[in-house]
Amino acid sequence: MDLSGGLTMHDNTVQSASGPLHRPPRWLDAQRLRAYAAFVLLVNIGYLSLRIWLGSIDPVPNVSPPGWDFAVFWSASWLALHGPAVNAFDTALIEPIALPLQNMLPSPFVTPWTYPPTFLLVMLPAALLPFQVSCIAYVSAGIAFAFKACARILPPARDLSWWLPVVAFPAIWVTVGAGQNSFLTFGLMGLGLVCLERRPWLAGILFGLLAIKPQLGLMIPVALLFSRNWRTFLSAALSVGVFCALSGFVLGFGTFARFAEALPNFNQFVVQYSDRWPRGILTVFGTARQLGVAVPTAYLLHAVVAALAASAVAWIWATRASFELRASALVLATLLVPTYLMPYDLLLLGLPILWLVRDGARNGWIRGDGAAMVSAWLSPLVSYTPGNWAAGAYVPFIIFALLLVVVRRYVARRPEHANERACTVAAEERSSAR
Repeated sequence: MDLSGGLTMHDNTVQSASGPLHRPPRWLDAQRLRAYAAFVLLVNIGYLSLRIWLGSIDPVPNVSPPGWDFAVFWSASWLALHGPAVNAFDTALIEPIALPLQNMLPSPFVTPWTYPPTFLLVMLPAALLPFQVSCIAYVSAGIAFAFKACARILPPARDLSWWLPVVAFPAIWVTVGAGQNSFLTFGLMGLGLVCLERRPWLAGILFGLLAIKPQLGLMIPVALLFSRNWRTFLSAALSVGVFCALSGFVLGFGTFARFAEALPNFNQFVVQYSDRWPRGILTVFGTARQLGVAVPTAYLLHAVVAALAASAVAWIWATRASFELRASALVLATLLVPTYLMPYDLLLLGLPILWLVRDGARNGWIRGDGAAMVSAWLSPLVSYTPGNWAAGAYVPFIIFALLLVVVRRYVARRPEHANERACTVAAEERSSAR
């Protein structure tokens, strides 16, 4: 998250109604950022080490060791390998396998299997290996995939210390601790966007594979349709269809029916406990419920913010803003639209942070950009707070603030974007004439 090192910043400024673009403030220079990142990295390592000690070495009841969410994935895999795959959706069957792995007693907050058959297909081989070995293998592969996406976003630098803020990003450690699939979704979203302009068919395939977690793909069709990326849209649609068909043939098409039944049950469960969820649900809906707002009003407030986020994506993608701003807006809206979001999902925040670093290093900064980005970078730390704090109530405000940063940067450089769009249209017309 180095805002000044590793990339070259132009000296010129751009005047606009939103204020000039200029160099980052002194408190965000490379040396200070690396010092802050080193401190946060120690906090991350300390928390994970505490989890290992209290969850595995000297177990304390209801303190889960690393891989507590992967325990559900592994248990679903075991059930699918040793019987009909639909058994994975049976909470009565999955809890006796998952709870001992999680070091948990029966609790209303135990996570059932609520993922689609597409993700069950990805996880199917997991139980062929012992739980600990399988968890390490899946998480390691996910980390490698996610860092491949990071390397494609930020160019090579002589000084590799700019990787320190990346490695110290708290969401990485939260995801490692949970054993979640966020590294996979991060890589699919990041590489899909990176490939969008030069390899649209491959981008569509990567977007289609996000069918493992459909709620994270809701904004992609909006962006593709308003930007007229027809090839990518078609490729994504075909990829989803093939992925679902393959899942049905391998696992049985009855798994889709059970998944459809599991969704409303899980939604009812979320609504029932939404006002006392540990650390809060990291959405506008979750924040409203934590503040005592009635369920219908909470849904209404969430819908308003989701509509604003979707409108921002449609506008920025339709007007062909710079790639960094378009990609950032899409990812941030992806985090604002679902009503259910957990700390490990905040790994996706790394993408707009990286793209805004690249955009800011090239074009300068507006006052307040740095504070919003640092707040977003720190936001996954809510996972380390006591459950009764409901610290996650602040997260949707931080995400929305970062989306406003993207919009403001677009408005500040709108004449420049208009010139770029005119040149692009002219080039397309010349190409068509040939």
